[in-house]
Amino acid sequence: MYLEKRGVPTSTVVSTAFLTHGHLAAKNLQMEALPLLVVPHPLNDLTPDEVRELARAAYPVVIEQLTGQGAQAPHTQVNFTHPASRHHTGEVSA
Repeated sequence: MYLEKRGVPTSTVVSTAFLTHGHLAAKNLQMEALPLLVVPHPLNDLTPDEVRELARAAYPVVIEQLTGQGAQAPHTQVNFTHPASRHHTGEVSA
């Protein structure tokens, strides 16, 4: 957030569990409009392959945030279903 405040484009990533904290931190730094990239929580149990899958899903949003292309929503959810949720719903990864 500090780099963004100095005019350096950033992509601020938070997990769903810390979304409210991310918005409050941005507000405390007078950066209410800081767009956040939201990933599923928790991350610590992802395998290296699942982390790569998450990174591929997040990549387009990161590029948009770094280049200022497109409308910047207050937060953007990454299109990635946590593997634990897949097993719960019966969804199988490709």
